[in-house]
Amino acid sequence: MSRPRRTDTSPAKRAGSRNSGGLGLQIQTKLRDRILRWQYPPGHHLGEQELCDELETSRITIREALRALTEQGLVDQFPNRGCFVKQLDVQNTHDLYDMRLALELFVAERLARANPPLELLKRERAYWEPLLQIRAAEPVVAVDFVKADEKFHLSLAREIQNAHIVEALEDINERLRFVRLAGQTTPHRVQTTAGEHLMIMDAIERKDVEAARRTLRRNISHSRNNVEIAISRALTAAQQQRAHRK
Repeated sequence: MSRPRRTDTSPAKRAGSRNSGGLGLQIQTKLRDRILRWQYPPGHHLGEQELCDELETSRITIREALRALTEQGLVDQFPNRGCFVKQLDVQNTHDLYDMRLALELFVAERLARANPPLELLKRERAYWEPLLQIRAAEPVVAVDFVKADEKFHLSLAREIQNAHIVEALEDINERLRFVRLAGQTTPHRVQTTAGEHLMIMDAIERKDVEAARRTLRRNISHSRNNVEIAISRALTAAQQQRAHRK
């Protein structure tokens, strides 16, 4: 598991540096950043010709970028209608978090009642402990942080050897990733999450069932709150854009 990347270069520059023919990846990254920063709010139409004119690139490049963003869950493609920024479903998001909480509380309890997975806990501590020291001025790449968080929780789930629970959590992660990427990913948020993960692991190792459940609940509650703020911002941005068009 790699740590969230910290960088002082723009996403487009990072994309271009990774391969010599990186124009398509640069365009994809630019569009992705605009979506995650709500410059393109939910429901926004991503017209191919408009994007070609604005970004001064070919239709093929735009189509490839939109196809990749669709695969990442950021864009919906409709036959004969085109591409649109994915709509937010507030109730569905709440329902997914409720399901995630129920499953992960079960995982935490099972692990705390069984023999602690010491090797896994050792590896996870080696990853999360240094993040307690992340500097306030250091930027954090949201997608790396979200994926690292997903891997932590999935690693715990795999330890109870129930493939159905792991599959369900993987599906929930896929469905929530869009709104989680839109939430704030600050050094403070990283530190808070790292601290909560370490407390979850400490409780599991001590076989303290109640502490494991309590700290796990707090961790997911903070994630849910972060997403709720992101959704609120998105809805406000969408309303403002609609009002501006009138």
